[in-house]
Amino acid sequence: MIVVDSQKAYQGAYAEWVQNRQNAHQMTEAQKDAATERVKEAVYDSVSVSEEGKNYLNGESAKTGSSKKAPEFVEYTRFYKDERVARSEDAFWQNTGSQSLVFSQKLKESGFFDSMSDEEVREAESILSSITKGMDSLSNANYLTGQGPSGVDGKGYTLPTSYEARMELESSTAALMYFGEKYIEDEGLRKEFEGLVDDYYAHNTEVLDEYRNPMEQMDKAVSKFHESAGNGQYNDLFAKAAAQNSDGIAYSKYMGSVNHTKEEEQQYGKELSGLFEQLKRNPSGQSDIWSKIQNTMLNYATNGGGSEAIRGQVLAGAGDSFTRMENSWSLLLKNS
Repeated sequence: MIVVDSQKAYQGAYAEWVQNRQNAHQMTEAQKDAATERVKEAVYDSVSVSEEGKNYLNGESAKTGSSKKAPEFVEYTRFYKDERVARSEDAFWQNTGSQSLVFSQKLKESGFFDSMSDEEVREAESILSSITKGMDSLSNANYLTGQGPSGVDGKGYTLPTSYEARMELESSTAALMYFGEKYIEDEGLRKEFEGLVDDYYAHNTEVLDEYRNPMEQMDKAVSKFHESAGNGQYNDLFAKAAAQNSDGIAYSKYMGSVNHTKEEEQQYGKELSGLFEQLKRNPSGQSDIWSKIQNTMLNYATNGGGSEAIRGQVLAGAGDSFTRMENSWSLLLKNS
């Protein structure tokens, strides 16, 4: 398990390469400043220079030193509402909004990037970032971690339902395993990478165990309210709400009544895991496999029931999740 040094947060191998170049540029400017100072001292020592001339030299030195500084590297700022997130030494809690960095740091420290060009490093890290983006986005929203190096800032982000989030976790876990199989040739490093994937899965399972989607909570409340209205309470109030938004009320009434046991949830995860395993092994049949993944999610979410309109709404609501998953897998399955 990687432990994060909170005093020097890892930004990614490519980001460090950029920063090192900037530091080298700054060193060059510093050397120029030192040379300017030596010239000034020589001038001051050999001739009598007016105050105006000294000011001119000082002004030129200021231009050389301050106005030509390389752009500062933007530091990643986190905002926490959970002390465990802020203080944990577990790298996945420290980077819960940018978890791809944990994998990138492991690869960098193991020399994985050493023989790569900067473009190849950036591409590899982009794939990792796309894989963890769904869980990163959820954690950014759930724990208020702010914008991370992964580029997930929460803007335009719709919180996934519990069943969508579980699907993204199974997808990203399988995709990370496939990344190791496809790109890491050293067997020892690949096993260590797979161990990190197991830690990633455990971490995000814990995140999902405490995650509550507010709209799902609202559906539960509407469903219970409907039961009360059916027993003779709040009849007028419920009837008025139903008349104003009959489709929305029908959706909430049904979806709020769906419940799953822990065993059913675990079985759902296993079914998805098996389908993503098929995606790895049979990329030519991915269209059919994605359809099976959609049906598995849809049947679990609706408990195998619901009207056509409700099932269509569930599927449409999962569009963002499928976009993220399909994007990461398209990068992985490229040239497969």
